[in-house]
Amino acid sequence: MSNSASQIKEVKKSEFINKTEKNSKGVSYSTIGTTLQALSVQLDEGEKINSEAGKMSWMTSNIKMKTKGQGIGKIVSRVLANESFFINEFTSEAGTGIVTFSTDEAGKIVPVELASDKPGIVFQRGSYLCSEIGVERSTVLIKRLTAGIFGGKGFILQKVKGEGSAHLIADGEVVMYELSAGEQMLVDQGNLLAFEDTVDFDIQTVKGGAMNWFFGGEGIFLGSLKGPGKVWMQTRKISVHGAAVAASAANNYSGASQNPLGCIFGLIISGVIFGCVIASSLIMNI
Repeated sequence: MSNSASQIKEVKKSEFINKTEKNSKGVSYSTIGTTLQALSVQLDEGEKINSEAGKMSWMTSNIKMKTKGQGIGKIVSRVLANESFFINEFTSEAGTGIVTFSTDEAGKIVPVELASDKPGIVFQRGSYLCSEIGVERSTVLIKRLTAGIFGGKGFILQKVKGEGSAHLIADGEVVMYELSAGEQMLVDQGNLLAFEDTVDFDIQTVKGGAMNWFFGGEGIFLGSLKGPGKVWMQTRKISVHGAAVAASAANNYSGASQNPLGCIFGLIISGVIFGCVIASSLIMNI
């Protein structure tokens, strides 16, 4: 890796906006805590912010919450991405108010600044906390089949782009690297939080052969990130199995309230898959 890749930037608390002045221009933020963090958002009258359903912890009485759907066209992608169909919009009425968001993850809340002339940010599922009204959130498909199967992130990731600030949830501490064009970094998939959409994400086999694959503890594949662009790494390793178990537990707890159609789509998809398996078996026996 060339020297230009040494532009390693730790996401420190000083990079968070910690201003609480009333009538300040734009939405204001303040981080609370060190390990189990929360994000306190100050909204002046008329200002708004969106959040993932279920992330609000407390708010002043002049904050109005409105739950909104995300469009019929996005239902299938939201189901496949294991995300809620709904977002909550918070608006300050009659003066300045505060709404605070938190998570049960032991880690950091990571701010990302977006603009029309800046790249969008692609991130792992379940890492979205909140964003300003000018920020658009969407699902994106992994371009390469092999990266989707073996990359540890699945075929569907999340993306934010637009104008304003968004905040992501990381497991553990966070470090950001800035890669120049053509520079490459290999990463255990469990440590990859996010990357700019200018970064090429693929997979690469671990070098060294079968001994490294089966006894090295890193598996057969690593994620490959090739610049230009920024990448964010999290220090707490989340395995594919662990993420699946966590997602399952979260669905058992809140899925009924957040994804009321999820079970229906799940049953339909399971039925189709089961039917294909049975049909294939019958054809093979003919």
